[in-house]
Amino acid sequence: MDCSSLPLIGEADIVVCGGGTAGAFAAIAAADSGCRVLVAEQTGSLGGAAVNGLVVPMMNTGIPGNPQCSYISRRLHNKLLESGGADASGMNFDPILLEAALERLCTDSGVRICFYTTLADAVTKGNKISEIVVVNKNGLGRIRGKIFIDATGDGDLSIRAGSEYTKGDPQTGKNQAVSLRYLVSGIDTEKFGIFIRETVIKTGGIGADCDANGRISVACCPGDRWAFAGTFDEAQKNGDLTEDDRIYWQGFSVYGRRGCIAFNNPEFFTHNDGTDSDDLTFIRLAGKRAILRQMSFYRKYLPGFENAYISDIAPSVGVRESRNIVTEYVITAEDLLSRRKFPDCICRSAYPVDIHGKTLNFSSVTPADDGKPWYELPFRALAVKGIDNLLVAGRCLGADFTAQSSIRVQHSARASGEAAGIGAALALEHNTAPRFVNGADVRAVMLERGADFGEK
Repeated sequence: MDCSSLPLIGEADIVVCGGGTAGAFAAIAAADSGCRVLVAEQTGSLGGAAVNGLVVPMMNTGIPGNPQCSYISRRLHNKLLESGGADASGMNFDPILLEAALERLCTDSGVRICFYTTLADAVTKGNKISEIVVVNKNGLGRIRGKIFIDATGDGDLSIRAGSEYTKGDPQTGKNQAVSLRYLVSGIDTEKFGIFIRETVIKTGGIGADCDANGRISVACCPGDRWAFAGTFDEAQKNGDLTEDDRIYWQGFSVYGRRGCIAFNNPEFFTHNDGTDSDDLTFIRLAGKRAILRQMSFYRKYLPGFENAYISDIAPSVGVRESRNIVTEYVITAEDLLSRRKFPDCICRSAYPVDIHGKTLNFSSVTPADDGKPWYELPFRALAVKGIDNLLVAGRCLGADFTAQSSIRVQHSARASGEAAGIGAALALEHNTAPRFVNGADVRAVMLERGADFGEK
């Protein structure tokens, strides 16, 4: 379509599409480098899955000391501590206060935020994006930029600019399972915690990690010698649950909210294409029906839920994996499992391969015996192949299906976004394409600003 007649509604040095975890960090990092930055976000908040998906808590990096590889993470944690929105580790947080803190960091850095603004198309000239077309309440409009960062989660900007991508399990073509998370409040967590511990002891099953203060962390699925199989069996026999309700069941206490648990279920293995609006609609409709059914089950079968109620349902479907963009380097499962190190490393992680519903055998891969039990993400995995002024960050960066299942979590999204923002700024400073930026220089800036990579 000819977009030249559309109004120009924004212009910046660096334009970030998507204000989720990776996008917000990219915007802040680029603005901290002195660039004019605009972030276009389709919802009314920053934070992505952590906020709109209610994905709490953060997962640990798996590296001793839990280094976050991000200076913005430290700044964000300090903001949350000021507001009582996170614990000392930063892993447990209140999503509303996280959202507010991210917005404050962005505005304080000079980032222009455009909420309720959805990407519609990309205008390209040769191998570069010149503008993006967006739609909001004002209608269609153009946003012009010098460098663009795709932090949409699904690679929406990249594919509209013509990039190649992979999607789904190469063996089956299917995407990872999706979830619709929700919060339940009014729980007597002391009473529920006692029930969990007693059930685990009585059955010898797996499924709980609860401290004496009523903090809950519980995860079960039928293949885990499930401690709660008897309870779920009875409910299913009585018609109070379905077979699908017991595929996966996971709950975590929400920091700062007494008697509140975030549930990482129901989980769906069909209609799970995060790039298909019909599938997303199905998940929201079926998911809410399942949530109401599960809530009735809690009240009837689980001690501590007598006065409990649903206090929130995630506005966004919990998509774990969709498109992964082809970049200058695509991270593979073998890279993760062999603990490969890269000279242009911008993030370290030891989070495991985490494909819901699939068990893999990696006995053929030998980990590096270097005393450094982590793998690294190279900056090249952010540089979109074939498009000179486009970087990608977050769960849609350059990785194969198996590797992505480890990289998709929040600490990697934060670091990749931060690196993309700094890399874009360095590319502008040196008048070059982002793919020619030395990732070691990006990491040096991250470290100079206070990022913690653990062992040097």
